[in-house]
Amino acid sequence: MQYSFSTSVVPAPQRFDYWRDAVCSHCIPAGSDSPHRDQFDAELTGRSIGVLDVARMTGPEHSWVRDFSNIRRGPEDNLWLSYLERGHGYLEQNGSRVVQRAGDIVLYDASRPFSYTIAPDSFYILRLPRELLLRRTGNAERLVATSLGPGTGFLAVLGTMIKEACESSELGQLSHAEPRIAAAILDLVTAVVELHHGDAPAPSMQAALYRKALAFIQENVENPELDVDCIASSMHVSTRTLARAFAGQASTPMKAIWRQRLHASYCALRERSVKNVTQAAMTFGFCDVSHFSRSFKKHFGVTPQSVLLGGKAAVGCADDDA
Repeated sequence: MQYSFSTSVVPAPQRFDYWRDAVCSHCIPAGSDSPHRDQFDAELTGRSIGVLDVARMTGPEHSWVRDFSNIRRGPEDNLWLSYLERGHGYLEQNGSRVVQRAGDIVLYDASRPFSYTIAPDSFYILRLPRELLLRRTGNAERLVATSLGPGTGFLAVLGTMIKEACESSELGQLSHAEPRIAAAILDLVTAVVELHHGDAPAPSMQAALYRKALAFIQENVENPELDVDCIASSMHVSTRTLARAFAGQASTPMKAIWRQRLHASYCALRERSVKNVTQAAMTFGFCDVSHFSRSFKKHFGVTPQSVLLGGKAAVGCADDDA
């Protein structure tokens, strides 16, 4: 089954309500709002592939809040996976929070409340039957609101596979191949989940050091003295050993520090715990506000001022390296 919805087919004042109803009927019933209700141009196209459902969404920033009343009215027991090709998003569920950037893949659970704000320049969602995924890996439910697979090549492979499954014209002519394609996607999702959780293989000493150092960075992100020497000293290793641990994850200690500082500043701006962009920059170790603004926009695709003035409430933030 294939479907396509575009708000262009209805008058402008009715577009957001049309969009909300279309998404709720084909995806997850939830409450929705947008700062762009008066000019809401969006599209949703999707299809079924064997036991899976996949869709592509484009449109301006809007938010989805699924609470217990939505769950009672529209039960949905599946797990969902989102691939953000372009745009940005922020998801909160089960006490976990994540900022989603272009290229990130995030898992969330339709049977539990969540808040999800997205600016979907190009955004793919995949419905995963809970029983089939949990039969492959019991760790999936533990990784909701987590950016899956950073630092591995499998992330890009999975994103490409999801995109192709949604847009391939050949699939419509090869319906007999759909169960195999669905199984291959489920297997790759399982592999990404297990690699992220650390089930295969057992983490090396370098990988353990990398995770421990990341946790230290997160806990000390507001410390202006946080640097490579500080981290190495706290880990009781040399700076060279620390660098090797990060190199094994295609990163460096300083890259991780600045990435965490950017994410922490994003959260502070979104939650309005800082009064202005300058305070956010200074709080999280940026001495030059112009440099901070450029780095912020390059990392998230939006300016810090737009985040400060944007949504009505915080939805959630977390480091994608963690």
